Amino acid sequence: MPAGVSVIRQNGKTVLAGKLSYFHINAVLCSLCQEMEAAMASRPWFVKAQAEYLDEIKVKKEMLGS
Repeated sequence: MPAGVSVIRQNGKTVLAGKLSYFHINAVLCSLCQEMEAAMASRPWFVKAQAEYLDEIKVKKEMLGS
């Protein structure tokens, strides 16, 4: 389940904003969560880019010793 991302409308386009996190769940989703899940499923490029970004942050923190 993606969390931490909001869907906003900007210049007639839908834009995802925020820091993406994933949580495993075993429950029925509310309508908002279903909408977020569908938004992420239709944008696999965003999921890939976010994963790469988080990997870069992790490496940077390791290099800086934080």
